[in-house]
Amino acid sequence: MIDNSEFEIRNSECKTRKTECKKDVPYSAFGIPYSRGFTLLEVMVAVAILAMVLVTLLGVKNTSAKNAMLSERITTATLLAKRMMTELLVTAGTGAVVQKEDEGEFPEEEFKGYTWKTAIAPVPLDINVKLTEVRVAVLWKEGERQEQVELVSYE
Repeated sequence: MIDNSEFEIRNSECKTRKTECKKDVPYSAFGIPYSRGFTLLEVMVAVAILAMVLVTLLGVKNTSAKNAMLSERITTATLLAKRMMTELLVTAGTGAVVQKEDEGEFPEEEFKGYTWKTAIAPVPLDINVKLTEVRVAVLWKEGERQEQVELVSYE
C-alpha cells in the first residue's frame, strides 16, 4: 500500500496557513506521478494492432512450414532420381543400347509416396558416335498436384 500521509500533511498545512499552495501530485513508490491510466480507446487500438501482427506472423509461419516440407520432398526426390540414374548408367554401360521405358515404385517404406519413370534411348547423330539419352523422373503427389524431379544424362 502506498503511503500518502506526506501529501495529506502538506495539504493540511496549506489550509491552516491560508496561503496559496500549489497542488502536489502524489507519487507512486517508484517516484513516478500517478497517471490516470489508459483510455479504453487506446487499449482497443493496441489490441487491434497486436491482433493484426499475430495473424500476419502465423501466416508467415505456416508458409514457411509448407516451403520447408516442399523443399524436403524435392531433395528426397532428387536423391532418389540420382540413385536410379546411377543404377541405370551402370547397367546401360554393360550392354548394347536398347530403347527402353520403365516405371515403378520405390520398395522402401519411407519412400512410399514416390514413384519413378525411366527412359533409355539412343540419340541419332549424323556422325559415327553412339550417344545414349538416359532420363529418370521421380514423381509424388503434393496435395492435388503431381510434382516431379527429372534428371537427364547423355552417355
